[in-house]
Amino acid sequence: MADWLAGAGALLALWNDVDPEVEAAYEDWHANEHVPERLTVPGILDARRYAAMAPASRPRYLTLYALASMEVLDSGAYRNLLAHPTPTSARMRPHLRNVARWVCRLHRAAPVWPEGPVHVRTTDDATTTPAHVASPLLLAEHLPQAPGLPWMASGQALKVEGRWLMVHESTVTPLAGGEDCCHPLPVRRARIAH
Repeated sequence: MADWLAGAGALLALWNDVDPEVEAAYEDWHANEHVPERLTVPGILDARRYAAMAPASRPRYLTLYALASMEVLDSGAYRNLLAHPTPTSARMRPHLRNVARWVCRLHRAAPVWPEGPVHVRTTDDATTTPAHVASPLLLAEHLPQAPGLPWMASGQALKVEGRWLMVHESTVTPLAGGEDCCHPLPVRRARIAH
């Protein structure tokens, strides 16, 4: 278990699907280049990648980035990555589908985070949690006024409904309505040079 959200004041949540014919290339690129490249930006503290086993109403892939603050997303270093993608990133962008980007204010982050599966839900009411959940690992408020990604083409975006993102530890209890059981995916932790 790890405290990957230590020092975080904000969260970036990105959901997406990918064209099936490039799924293996996507997995390699996302784990070994894309996410590690984002971790070179000052203020992007850490990241977790997940895949939903049977997505309820959201895309299959979810990436969570721990941010020191929301201002990180306005920094020159972050904007440079968006404006100047690597060759592989430029090739992969058109294959991304159902992209949803939530910039969130972090309200609760558990000091201990499981390395295994988690249950993920979005909701309009942060006070309602499934009966089997004592307390969420993560509670983050979606800030809808945050800008989208400048490179997205028409038809790539998807709106994920809700105002709150809740993550709790996966248990043997069945999923509550609207929850996804998400299994962790690897991320190369070594920081890459630009």
